Amino acid sequence: MEQLTQTISNLVGILLGLVGAVGVGFFVYGAYLYLTASGAPHQMERGKSAMMTAIAGVVLAMVAYGYGVVDVVMNAVVNPPVTPGVPDPATPTPTPG
Repeated sequence: MEQLTQTISNLVGILLGLVGAVGVGFFVYGAYLYLTASGAPHQMERGKSAMMTAIAGVVLAMVAYGYGVVDVVMNAVVNPPVTPGVPDPATPTPTPG
């Protein structure tokens, strides 16, 4: 079970790094669109939108990690609340009839 936890932790770290890299790349792309717009309002709006989307995505990923959403999901995977194949005692068994 320790290996599964470590593997999930490593995967989360890799994915957060990937989200950060993609976010920075998308922000740079938006900045490029904005700076090369030459006053074209549509192009400037596309650039601002790309930069805001990149910031929102990176902030959302950081908030999800910081507030423990990743930990909740990891606990649900590692320690499932219901064991497969074992009936849940809270669920009443149907009576024939």
